[in-house]
Amino acid sequence: MPTTSPMYDQLRRGTLRNRALAWFADHSYLRAATRGALVALEINVVIFLVGQLDQVLPGPDVEPALSLSVRLSVGVASVLLVALLMCLATASSRGLLRLYLRARTGTG
Repeated sequence: MPTTSPMYDQLRRGTLRNRALAWFADHSYLRAATRGALVALEINVVIFLVGQLDQVLPGPDVEPALSLSVRLSVGVASVLLVALLMCLATASSRGLLRLYLRARTGTG
């Protein structure tokens, strides 16, 4: 009685479906938005610290310093923008994976 080699297990329909479901469970929109917001927040903190370092170190001031309210508003806008971009990237990758699964399994 012939059996399927373990090397070809991933080609079976059930295994591919299980992998896809695990991928979808791991890549949620909430998680993507949270990751994007955290990355943008980290970048804003670094930019703020570099701005503070510019005030401490002597050197020519080419442009006026930004006020705290401007920095906060730019920070909030960038956090929202990056979170939105991460959700868009997740939606695009989900759509591509669905197309791939439909072509691979022949359903849909």
